[in-house]
Amino acid sequence: MWLFTLFTCIFFSDGIYGIPTSGHILHERRSLDSQWRREQKLPGNTILPLRIALVQQNLHRAGELLDRVSHPASPEFGKHWTAQQVASAFSASDETINVVKDWLSQNDISPSRLSHHRNNWLEVNVTVREAEQLLHTEYFVHKHEDSGTLTVACDEYWIPETLHGHVDFITPTVHFGTTVKKRPKKREGPSSDLEKRKNTCYHPTSGSCPSCAPGQNPGDPKTYIGDCIHFVSPACVRALYGIPEQTTVKPFVGARAPIGVLEFSPKAYGQVDLDDFFSVYTNLPCGTHPKLVSIGGGVAPQQLPGLHDPTPFDYGTLFEPDGDFEITMALVPNPDDVVLYQLGPNMGWDNFLDALDGSFCNLTGATDECGSVQPANVADVISISWTQDETSTTAAWLQRQCHEYMKLGIMGITVLAATGDSGVGDVCTDPSTNQAYKDNTIKDRGLFNANFPASCPYVTAVGATAIPSEPAPWTPTLPEVAAYTAIISGGGFSNVFSAPDYQKEVMAAYKHNGAPDYPPFEGHPRYNNSGVARGYPDISANGFKFSVYSGEQSQNFSGTSGSAPILAGVIALINAERQAMKDASGQPVKGSVGFINPVMYAHPEILNDILVGDNHGCGTGGFSCQAGWDPVTGLGTPNYAKMKELWVDQLP
Repeated sequence: MWLFTLFTCIFFSDGIYGIPTSGHILHERRSLDSQWRREQKLPGNTILPLRIALVQQNLHRAGELLDRVSHPASPEFGKHWTAQQVASAFSASDETINVVKDWLSQNDISPSRLSHHRNNWLEVNVTVREAEQLLHTEYFVHKHEDSGTLTVACDEYWIPETLHGHVDFITPTVHFGTTVKKRPKKREGPSSDLEKRKNTCYHPTSGSCPSCAPGQNPGDPKTYIGDCIHFVSPACVRALYGIPEQTTVKPFVGARAPIGVLEFSPKAYGQVDLDDFFSVYTNLPCGTHPKLVSIGGGVAPQQLPGLHDPTPFDYGTLFEPDGDFEITMALVPNPDDVVLYQLGPNMGWDNFLDALDGSFCNLTGATDECGSVQPANVADVISISWTQDETSTTAAWLQRQCHEYMKLGIMGITVLAATGDSGVGDVCTDPSTNQAYKDNTIKDRGLFNANFPASCPYVTAVGATAIPSEPAPWTPTLPEVAAYTAIISGGGFSNVFSAPDYQKEVMAAYKHNGAPDYPPFEGHPRYNNSGVARGYPDISANGFKFSVYSGEQSQNFSGTSGSAPILAGVIALINAERQAMKDASGQPVKGSVGFINPVMYAHPEILNDILVGDNHGCGTGGFSCQAGWDPVTGLGTPNYAKMKELWVDQLP
């Protein structure tokens, strides 16, 4: 966890503020972030929606409570909690609520001004002048140099010592909001001479194969696996991991949606692209689409311009969501049950968690999203192809979000997070600022930079593999390698989160047997080599040269953004098998698998170990694959037959 250093005098543009009166402590300080430029001082009469994140009870037992329902040796395995049980267990205590209210009252903020949300947040509208006096700070408008986004923030803030252990953090303060980044992918297209089509559903003629190498005419692209080295189709994925055909698996019968996929506006899928893909690679009818769950005004699908419409259109906004849904929906039965969580403009991670669980109340003041996703649309498996750097916000913020993923796990929800496509750091960290280098093209120096939410120990972090180009011809029995050419499987160690119990043994083994010993960079260790940090990924799946349709063309889609949806499909199929099991009275006897990490680490034999590849970056060779767990591909790739045998036939 980042350590904050006290200093004796704080300098502001409008004067000098001494250290607050005795009995105050520095609660959070923001590291220098060169992407945000301080603009004007915020007028004192401006109204701020102050949000106080209250410390929740029982979080010190988070790992233990999650293990109870997730560890294969636990007698309570699979006995997941209800949302009401979770809210009750992790609400703030009466003592915490009263201590914070007393502090506010002592500063002339009466209880009548407060709103109390789901026992975990206190909210009050205050003037900037009141907030500055309360927190011993100053507020400025800041502007993002790339996007032009404006936000309100301070450099740091202080609270009384008596609030220690009662307040997680306060907003708006040092948090600039969440910077969400699309995984950078290798885009190649079109992969055939197929012309662009406008608002039509493409049906290939007999013998055509748009995803095959020039000159080949092997037959039906729905089943052909002869050129998976160059173009990975759903048939290739099924062959790689032994996944059954879409038409032969159990339908979804659970109370919740089978899969939910998260997307951030303005990125949204195009229906014409889904139609093209499904008609080429599946037997799904035109018009098949995910179920839209709009959060904060999210809209999908995008309306593409017509054939002769000159209106400019950014086809790049289609690429990520097109790939996510084409990959996921091609692997599962009744794919129209797949849910799209489409976040609206200016919505972030916190808004997503708000919508799933109102106890994580919105931090921006727009509380309409809190608990807005109906229980039936809170999916059994959630796939996230997006990330942010750990250095982009504070440790308290990351920990609060991570605990929300823990709550989802206790409720039986599997959360899958892509690990990134640039090895040990999508952007490397400048040790002089503890922030990512402003120039994100800098890849040859700096400290390794962990990605969140993959670094959270309560999600399943998914890395990327690739089919090797040699030997040829390829067959599904040949092992994959780590993706380390056009895209590089993200992995490494957190600087915020400790290794959970299920991972401690492999972390110690890796430190002893495989951890590279790089010299310091500008006096700082390249990465957290303590042996007690959370390591990621946990598992991997193919993420190189998946054949998709986007922008009305056939293209290659590479990245862990393809890997996470593949695994989402695998886990959803296993859930369907479990949920189809009935007792003599016709009642279901098994539920969803929930948080899968403890089972995988206890039974690594259900995965295909990856032994070749690395995830170089930041001017180093990164980490290398080895037998067992490694921070390149985790424990390996799915073996559907073994996973099904364990989760369906053996575990309760």
